[in-house]
Amino acid sequence: MSIRYAHVAFHLLLGASSLGLAGHAVAQESAADTSTGLADIVVTAQKRAQNLQDVPIAISAIGSEKIEQLGIKDSRDLSGLAPNVTIVPGTTSNSAAVFSMRGISNGGSESFGVDAANGLYVDGVYIARSGAMGLDVMDIERVEVLRGPQGTLFGRNTTGGAMHFISRAPSSDFRLKAEAGYGNFDAWNGKVIVDPGEIAGIATSFSYSHSQRDGLVDNILQSRNSKDPGARKSDAVRAAARIELGGTGSIQYIFDWSKITGTPQAFILTNTSNGAVRQPITVDGQSVMVTQQAPVAQYLAGATFADPECAALATAAREYRHKVCNNILSWARDKAWGHNIQVQNDFGAFKLKSTTGYRFWNSDFRTDLDGIGAITGSAFSNATLFNGMPVSLLQYIPSIPAAARPFIAAAAVPKITQDLFDTNNHRRHKQFSQEVEISGDTHTLDWVVGAFYFWEKGSEDGNQNSGYVLDTNSIFLANFGALGPAFAAANPARYRLVQTRARLAYTASSESTAIYGQATFYPGGRDSGIRLTAGGRYTWDEKKMVRLQNGAALLATPESGDAKFSRFTWNLMAGYDVADGVNLYARAATGYRSGGFNSQDPVITGTTQLPHFNPENVTSYEIGLKSELFNRHLRFNISAYHNIYKDLAVNIPRTDAPVGTFATRIGNAGKVTYTGFEVETQAIINDNFSVDGNLGYIDIKYKEFLAGQSTISGAAPVNIASIVTPGYTSPLTANVALNAQFPLNWGNATLRGRIGYTHEDGKYSFSAITSTPFNEQIKGDDRDIIDAQIGIDGIGLGGGEGEVRLWVKNLTNAKDFVRGVDFGQLGFAGGYYAEPRTYGVTVGVKF
Repeated sequence: MSIRYAHVAFHLLLGASSLGLAGHAVAQESAADTSTGLADIVVTAQKRAQNLQDVPIAISAIGSEKIEQLGIKDSRDLSGLAPNVTIVPGTTSNSAAVFSMRGISNGGSESFGVDAANGLYVDGVYIARSGAMGLDVMDIERVEVLRGPQGTLFGRNTTGGAMHFISRAPSSDFRLKAEAGYGNFDAWNGKVIVDPGEIAGIATSFSYSHSQRDGLVDNILQSRNSKDPGARKSDAVRAAARIELGGTGSIQYIFDWSKITGTPQAFILTNTSNGAVRQPITVDGQSVMVTQQAPVAQYLAGATFADPECAALATAAREYRHKVCNNILSWARDKAWGHNIQVQNDFGAFKLKSTTGYRFWNSDFRTDLDGIGAITGSAFSNATLFNGMPVSLLQYIPSIPAAARPFIAAAAVPKITQDLFDTNNHRRHKQFSQEVEISGDTHTLDWVVGAFYFWEKGSEDGNQNSGYVLDTNSIFLANFGALGPAFAAANPARYRLVQTRARLAYTASSESTAIYGQATFYPGGRDSGIRLTAGGRYTWDEKKMVRLQNGAALLATPESGDAKFSRFTWNLMAGYDVADGVNLYARAATGYRSGGFNSQDPVITGTTQLPHFNPENVTSYEIGLKSELFNRHLRFNISAYHNIYKDLAVNIPRTDAPVGTFATRIGNAGKVTYTGFEVETQAIINDNFSVDGNLGYIDIKYKEFLAGQSTISGAAPVNIASIVTPGYTSPLTANVALNAQFPLNWGNATLRGRIGYTHEDGKYSFSAITSTPFNEQIKGDDRDIIDAQIGIDGIGLGGGEGEVRLWVKNLTNAKDFVRGVDFGQLGFAGGYYAEPRTYGVTVGVKF
């Protein structure tokens, strides 16, 4: 641990100990009665209802009241609410998100050939695609955040952890809840939830929500605020029905639908290259090639812009901008809907539960990824290379007839109006899953066995339009011998733009089957204070991909890949109650992330077969302490872990992409270790105040990363582990909040307030400077964010209650750079800033 991190961690832990900070590992106990202390938190992370304090894993739970108080609208709002958990929004989609848990991120790729490393579940159904992870959520009872590999009960693709949204079951009594709100950027929202009550033995619930806001940054090339970058409109519908089966079981059906439209966040140009030759670098004594960049800075200096304000934006700078020039009017539309059927029954000797899910996701977008508008400058083509050259030099070109030389000498270099980079994409996805679990318990044993089946199919059709700047002097100097310097000196347009269009079209499918089992043994009975758990899961996966185009033209013969993977993952845990309210636990577990295909990889030489990358495997060791002290007025949980990853899947920009294009690929990093600790704590100070918080730190060491290209032809890849930077990971995260409540003198009305502080260390977006030269320059800022809420609830309204709440996010209006994109050989980089300060008021009623 560095001195800075150790210093910060020490003071935060000292503050946590003195104040009795408490983590968001609680559902909502800030209003707990001080005479009884903190309430129990019931979670189902182990496929059964348990007290969170008795579960021997690192888990946080956020309840419905806290979700409403914090204004959580989707999974992306949970960043920082659990230690070592951060979430970065997507770049081109309204529903994409990059999750990181304990240093393991889903990466920036949204390709269907790549699985996520952190699982997202909604009512037991796995959400397969990272592009759909920012889905709207409604009527949520709680969110469980499980950190560390969950390879036994949750299965593959949870090497970092899992996040589970659990919705509220329909009420058998009439229930109505409605709210509406308004905020800056002309933001307004509304939500209504109605439970009609049980009718003919069926309890139902219906929900609808709508929200919208104007853009956060002004696009000066269009006049409507509702079309500016950051503008968003969403609608969501949810319906649920539940039938009780004789008091021992139930059947529940849930349908959800959401549509999110808007304009993606503004891309800000932060860096441009001057095209200087980048020399190979030395890594541990070996010479490694690096990406050569196009001279974008020189081209922009000589280009013209239709709007003078756009010309000013072409000067790259890492600074928050209130204005951008998007001549491509960016838009994005995401629709997701699905069905969930849960059937369960208690047969006495055992319990049976079946969960069936069938989901769809459609995503379409077009976006401008330079933010400076269209540029007009010299264009390159082979036919016009010699335009404007003097006749005295053209005479040395045998292919140019003498009669043509004066005309070519008098001809101007053609112009082109073009963007640096814009893209559009259309994705379609559907998935089906079925899980059956059987569980039981005795005085000394809990057990569960189950089977899981999953199938998905997706297609992507994406287009890139980029401008690649070429230094034409390099052509003359490399190919014209002694005449090269003369041609270079006479060159009327040294820097010229090549328009490059490329299309990627493919379909991908996968199928996964698994069986699992886990048992917990209580030697001497459940009151003995000892718990021993063992579990295992065997998974079989098959991945397929068919590629129709990867470049400017359709493939004459489609390219395809078919790969099968299988893995056994296991889990061993032990818990011991040291004293009343204090227990220790230890855990060893493995996880598995399926292999797959890179949609833009070249085929295996001499074939039409696509190569695949290998599965990711992790072995994790964890110890922890969970405690409730001072008559349950303080909850203090701490854990430490050491994870060993083999073939870690990381997102790497391609160095062999066709000239003028940009692409990334998943590569296996070899061996990587992750070592860290986490603290979560909560305390009731008195009848009016409580405090909660969390702290997480992680140290990542790459042992092997075979991604360096040697300068020696034919040599094996070079291990560049010593210069690798983990992507989308904050080494230090922290959160602390003060909660207050004051009963008022009219009915059940209560004044409630909360002020919270969150810190996240800055994040790298890529792995190494070999392929992303601006990697250091586009590292994210450290974030220090303050949010606050204050309101009154329990306001008497006849037979119901009303509430009003004022809220603000990013109180200090911090302008933090949060995600970077380095376009490698294209010669420029930029990225995205966090949302500015937002604030508003929400009013609601419930009966």
